[in-house]
Amino acid sequence: MGHIIPLFEFAMHLVTQHNIQVTFLVITTESAHAQNDYIKSFNPHPNFHIVNLPPADMSGLLASDMTDVARLSVIVQESIRPLVSILSKLKGPKLKALIIDMFSTDVFDVCKELYIPIYSFFTTSTEILAFALYLPTLDQEVEGEFMDLLKPVNVPGCNPIRIQDLMDQVRNRKIDEYKWFYLHFSRLPMATGIFVNTWDDLDPVSLKALEHEPFFLNIPTPPVYYPIGPLTKKIEPVLTEYEKEIMAWLGKQPKDSVLYVALGSGGTLTSEQLTELAWGLEMSKQRFIMVVRKPSDYAAAGYFNAGSGSDDPKAYLPEGFAERTNRVGLVVSSWAPQVKTNYLN
Repeated sequence: MGHIIPLFEFAMHLVTQHNIQVTFLVITTESAHAQNDYIKSFNPHPNFHIVNLPPADMSGLLASDMTDVARLSVIVQESIRPLVSILSKLKGPKLKALIIDMFSTDVFDVCKELYIPIYSFFTTSTEILAFALYLPTLDQEVEGEFMDLLKPVNVPGCNPIRIQDLMDQVRNRKIDEYKWFYLHFSRLPMATGIFVNTWDDLDPVSLKALEHEPFFLNIPTPPVYYPIGPLTKKIEPVLTEYEKEIMAWLGKQPKDSVLYVALGSGGTLTSEQLTELAWGLEMSKQRFIMVVRKPSDYAAAGYFNAGSGSDDPKAYLPEGFAERTNRVGLVVSSWAPQVKTNYLN
């Protein structure tokens, strides 16, 4: 969801603000409930077309212990096999360009015969983009693991990155997740340009480095970076019955008194961490809305079932927690209407 929302909003900006005809290609294989509901929530527009890529046969390709980036990369790899054929059948003006997600770099290989510019859309910060472009150099220069380095990683022109702040996916170069990250990041120079979901005042240091630092000027990176953010989710305030219950509870609380606790579109805690968080909230006496997912030892275990809401959160919380905090707290299963809450409140 952290990728598809800004991509979708970017597409809508191109349509509504620049009068560009856009076809939005959706990978349907193992799509989350939240993704499906989000896409269905948009009203049709004559210059905006949604095309669902047919579900790919993933038999024997996915394992239960695969990390999210590895799983996502394999799904993309299989889903885009018919992409050229699908693009050739699109109606309307001639295809001028493709804009791809940062984890969809296999498109460079699949679509090389189309001879059209392909742009990368980088959903995270320019600091991570600078690190991504620097990663192949770092990989060559460092022996052993990055997590064993004694000094911070100095991406040219950027703020030093403490070793403990490195992404989990790059801390161990022996795991599949690192190999996928390295593959996608090393392909970034193949893009005609890179769109970044940021703006100048948010990432001034790293944006300046990308544009002026000799290191980035001397490696084959795309010639243009476009800071096009912030792209945030905008949606009509139409509420489901489940969401109405949340809003009704929120409406009874004093203004600016409720703490919202969530871990993003797919983040999870271990059982021990979730218990500690619950005890901390209860002891604080603070009013709260807490989004609870099934505990997992893997921090991002909820990305492929975001919005499913099929589990009872009480099963994962300390016994009696929901009953003891029912006057000041609300426990929500899996997914909460955060933007709608802000919009209506």
